[in-house]
Formats: sequence, C-alpha cells, structure tokens
Amino acid sequence: MAEMLPAQMRYARGLVAPAALITLGVAAIHFSVAPDHLEEYLPFGVLFLVTGFAQAVLAPTLLVRPSRLAIAATALIAIGCIAIFVASRTVGLPVGPSEKDISIQGSDPVTILLQLLTSSGLTGVIASFLELISFLLLCLALLLGPRAVAHPRRWLSWTLPAALPIVALTLVAVECALNPLPVAINMSTAQAGAGTPMSQLVASPGTQPVESFVLTAEPTVVRGRQEWTYNGLVPGPELRVKQGERIHVTLVNHLPASTTIHWHGYPLPNAEDGVAGLTQDAVKPGQSYSYDFVATIPGTYWYHSHQDTEHQVPMGLYGALVVEPATPNPYDIDRAVIIGDADAANAALHIDAAPGQRVRLRVISAYGEDMTGDPEVLTLLGAPYRIVAIDGHDLNGPTELGPERLLLDTGQRYDIAFTMPADGEVRLADNRKRTGSRPIRSEWVDLGSGARPEMPERLPTFDLTHYGTPAPDPIADAASFDVSEDLTISNQVGFRYGSYEFVHMFNGKSFPDTPVILVHEGDRVRLRFINLTDEYHPIHLHGHIMSVVSRNGFRIAGSPVHLDSILVGPHETWEVAFLADNPGLWMIHCHILVHAAYGLSAMVSYQGIWTPYTIGTASGNFPE
Repeated sequence: MAEMLPAQMRYARGLVAPAALITLGVAAIHFSVAPDHLEEYLPFGVLFLVTGFAQAVLAPTLLVRPSRLAIAATALIAIGCIAIFVASRTVGLPVGPSEKDISIQGSDPVTILLQLLTSSGLTGVIASFLELISFLLLCLALLLGPRAVAHPRRWLSWTLPAALPIVALTLVAVECALNPLPVAINMSTAQAGAGTPMSQLVASPGTQPVESFVLTAEPTVVRGRQEWTYNGLVPGPELRVKQGERIHVTLVNHLPASTTIHWHGYPLPNAEDGVAGLTQDAVKPGQSYSYDFVATIPGTYWYHSHQDTEHQVPMGLYGALVVEPATPNPYDIDRAVIIGDADAANAALHIDAAPGQRVRLRVISAYGEDMTGDPEVLTLLGAPYRIVAIDGHDLNGPTELGPERLLLDTGQRYDIAFTMPADGEVRLADNRKRTGSRPIRSEWVDLGSGARPEMPERLPTFDLTHYGTPAPDPIADAASFDVSEDLTISNQVGFRYGSYEFVHMFNGKSFPDTPVILVHEGDRVRLRFINLTDEYHPIHLHGHIMSVVSRNGFRIAGSPVHLDSILVGPHETWEVAFLADNPGLWMIHCHILVHAAYGLSAMVSYQGIWTPYTIGTASGNFPE
C-alpha cells in the first residue's frame, strides 16, 4: 500500500495521474448517459450511476494516494465497461435491450470495429477508447510497481500535456450524450383514445381480384458479395398488377435485423405505409407481416425498407412496383429498370427488341449511397423519345426529344417511351461520375442490335417545367390555400443521436424536432422548399401527390407535373401544392438516405390521428 512505502517510493505517477484524469472524464460521461438509460431500462441506468460514482471516488484517490488496490479496482472497472460495450453490440446481453439488432453484421474483426465506430455513436466509442488507455496505463503501473522517485514532480511534465486531449474528448462525449438516440418518441397529433387510431386507416374490404405476393427478406450471396435481398434477388422481384386489383404482400423476415416495406409514392391508406415507429413496429427477425391495399392509380412505383433505411436500402432491399392501367397496354416492351447501390444491380442489361417495336422503360432510381445527393445523369441514345410520365403520373401532350441530360435522383422515376429504329441499338446511359466502394457505371441498358450510338460531347438538360402541353391543374392553380408553409433546407456540423455529424435541417431543426405541418382533411396545402445548401435534395412526401407550382419564382409553363419526390437543386426554391385527401401521419423527407438519417425529415400530420407506435431505442424502430 502507498501509505506503507517510504516517501520516496511511489507508483509511476506519470502513468497513474493521466489514468486518474481519464477515469474522472469517463465518470462524467457515465453520469451524462445515465438519465437516458434510466428511462430506457432502469437496471442499466443504475449501473451507469454506480459505475460513475465509483470512478469519481477512485480518480482523486489515484492522484493523492495511488495504492495497488485503487489502481487494480480502477483497471477492472475500465475493462469491465469495455467488455459490456462490445458485447452489447456483437453478441447481445442476456438482460435488457440490446443494440445488436441494428448494428453489427459479419465476423471479420476489422469489419466489426468499423461498424462499432459507425453505429455506436461517439459517446460509447470515446468512453471505451479512454477506458482502454486508462486500463493499459494502470496495468503498466502495476507491472512496474512502486519505484524510487528522484524528482517527485517530474510526472507533471507528462500529465499536463495529456490533460488537454483527455478533457477535449470528454467534452465531446458528454455533448454527444446530451443529444442521444431517442428512447420513445410518439409522432401522434392526438392523445391515445381521443381521436382516430392508426388501426382504422386501412383499405376497406372489397371484392377486387387479389394478387398475393410473398417477399422474404434474407441475406444472400449475389455475384460473390453478400447482399440483403427479397427472395434472393437484387433488385427484389417486380410486383406488377392491374389497376383495380387488390395487392396482398406478406413480408417474411429472415434477416439478422428488423425491417419493414414502404410502398414509395403510392397513396395507400396510412396504416399500410410501412414506416417503422409510425405506422407499424419493425418486423423482427423470424417474424412476418402483411400489407393489403388496392391498386387504384396506375404508374411506376417501387418498394423498399423503411427501417434503418440509410443502411438497409443500399444493401439491396428494394424492388419495382408497377400498376398497369385497366386498359390494354399499347407497348410491345414494357420494362422496369432500377438503378441501385447493391452490386447485383450494377450488371449491364440487354433487352431484345426488334425494329418498329414500341418500348416503355420505367426507370427508377434507388441509388442512395451518396452524401452530396448528386442525381443520376441519364441519356437515351439511338432514337427520339418522349417522357410520358414522371413519378408514375402521366404528362399531358409529351413531345419528342433528342438526346438530353435527364437528372434523376433517389426515389424519382421517369417513364421513357420510344419506337425501335430500323437499324442500330438504343442505349440508355448513366454518365454520372461516382466515387466510393461501388463501381462506376457508364452505361447499363442496351436494346436491339447493330451499331451503337455515340454520346455527344454537349447536351441540354431536360426541364420538366417547360415540357409538354399546358392544361388546367385545380391544385396548382388554386387562388388560395388553407395551409402554407416554407421549409428551408440547411446543414451544419453538430451533435445528433450521440454522434458528431453533418446535421441536416428543415427550418433550423433536425428530426424529430422539425416543424410539423398540421392539416385537416380537404385542406389545400402549399409548400415552398428553399435550399440554402450546395447539395441536391429529392424531397419525398408520403401518401400524397404534389403538383408543381413554380421553380425559383417562375410558374410552370408546360404540362401539369405531379410528383411524390421533387428534386430541389443547390440554392433552388420550388413551390408545390397538394390536396390533403389521405388522413394519417405522413413523413416528408429528403430521399438522400444519409440526409434523412442526419435529420432532414418532417411530418405532414392530420389533426386528431394517433398511433400506438414509437420511434427510439425502447421499440427498436428507426425509420431513417
């Protein structure tokens, strides 16, 4: 013991003193996270309080009287905290909630380490890092044992420089802890039992013909790489039905994580929207869930996971939903083509086509692994063409185009129609320059055979505000609106959900603190998106169809344009309007998945609707 040693004999304070500062900092971190853990699971919260108290007592003891017992106790607490942290995110803990469900996949140590860094938040990572340093310093001090000290104050020359990074890391971790993952957030506009429950917002029973599908979400090795798939495919199987048919889909979850299915762009009843924590609980591994709605509107749509969307969609959980009109299809070839992140979706596609055949390509962008939001740059070469629909909704009087740059961002769809030429191929090229782990793709659809068309050096960019034939639009042309809101898009570096991130905001707030757009059924709603950033933002509204009113103050001059995802370019302002004709609680968010995950989401909520579901760690529901 230190008190039994000669005055000149001391444990190496150059090791013990920095460890004491670290221990005091980690105690502050544990106290800062305790309230959140008390709310989530009482025993864990108590454990953090007890651990923090013990460290707060041991830290000054190490500085004043660094005994073997104090050093060993501090080291054991540090390594114990590290073990609990790692176990909770890899194999799971035997008691209480576990974050394993939403974080660690794979067995490679490097992969596990990277996932811990990206999924656990800075608070846990910094605390574990500091505790590891403390543990190593204290073990070395014990190994060296008490030693004669010729210059008792020399340890200060080592401790004082170390104090600055220790204090800085502690402050960052505490600040992150004060902005934690939510425990349980309910997005209702009414108290439970006081209004309309989400369970009533379903499709009415009917006698429509039923098209039934089973989608099994499962890990599958596709082209040498493990993807998350529907029925072993990336993209998932195309669901194609006729207008007026009833769609019944059973999701079977064989993934190691919870998941859902969202029917992107389709104005179905709110309870079928597939948003974790809003319209349902995420479907846990080994469980199943059914969706049921009527295909009332024809067009090109798609489906994808809306649980931990930032990670699950790029891993392969997406597919096409095509609703053909009840009338006969006039096209000889009608194909949906999806641009996506997963490697299996990057294979070049060749479609057999004969001269004179009429072709409709339904092009869907599911690409989301990009921070800037830069859109795909598509060009159709080899034949004149028409853009007959955008986001599944027909344009009025579309005219023929030559090669143009078609900007298509995540969540958006173009339906391109053309006639195969007498000779030569038709090629749909994607000329976007992309970096990162995914391959760069310069072309991905060829039709027919023969000479391949060349890409011109310069091309104009398609402008949807001046395309097609003008026609009345009762929503866009309304003289007044019942609800009018501006949503200003900005970003800045800051703390969010326990991490230091590039936070994205509507009106200076990140989700779930973003403004709620409250509406009543029958309201005419005007929204203006003002982009103050250098990024692209495809803003997607669930459950409704937006009419484009203006771009940068200039009213639309061509065909009425009806969208569910509007591409707001850098420093642009777009004005849209919609009719509140589908009661519920609906998300409106950027479909650049990382932007949404970093806060660029909000709610369009009908007065008097309530949901029993919550977003946060208590439920495991994380829609973005």
